[in-house]
Amino acid sequence: MRVLLVTWTDQLQQKLLILNPELEYCAIVVDEVKPAKEILKRVGLPVTLLHPLYDLKECVRDFYYDYVLCVETGFYDEKIMTVLQKYDVSKDKFLSFANLNSPQNFALDRILRYFKEHAQEFEIFATGISYTQVCLDVTQFQRKLFNFGKSSQDLYYDFQVAKHAIIYGGA
Repeated sequence: MRVLLVTWTDQLQQKLLILNPELEYCAIVVDEVKPAKEILKRVGLPVTLLHPLYDLKECVRDFYYDYVLCVETGFYDEKIMTVLQKYDVSKDKFLSFANLNSPQNFALDRILRYFKEHAQEFEIFATGISYTQVCLDVTQFQRKLFNFGKSSQDLYYDFQVAKHAIIYGGA
């Protein structure tokens, strides 16, 4: 997969270590090019990939890429997405991995695997947004409850989680 990577320079090395080494970069857009050159040398990538943030429009226009990959905080991603839409980058070409190395990004996968292995131990399940996640006290139920609640989870994923729970829980 060929990507156009957009990130802050102070997070570049960490992001390059986390991302799949098989990715092919057409360009790496950063806020500070000079310190980013040293980072690319350390990780073995050519410094010719680097471009300053103010060249983002030209990078989007001039390079072939499958996706624009932004691995920052959600706020930064939203700003970049707004700018990229002005440059005619479709939403399906933009991948945002806010807090990519955060353990919560992989929590749902672990939760689903755990439930699959222990589904017979639970009689009921709950799914929903942050209210369900943090306010549902599973110890207050007479039956054993599994809480799938997750902050900002939309109805589509609630439905997918519920399907998973029904399939593996036999409910």
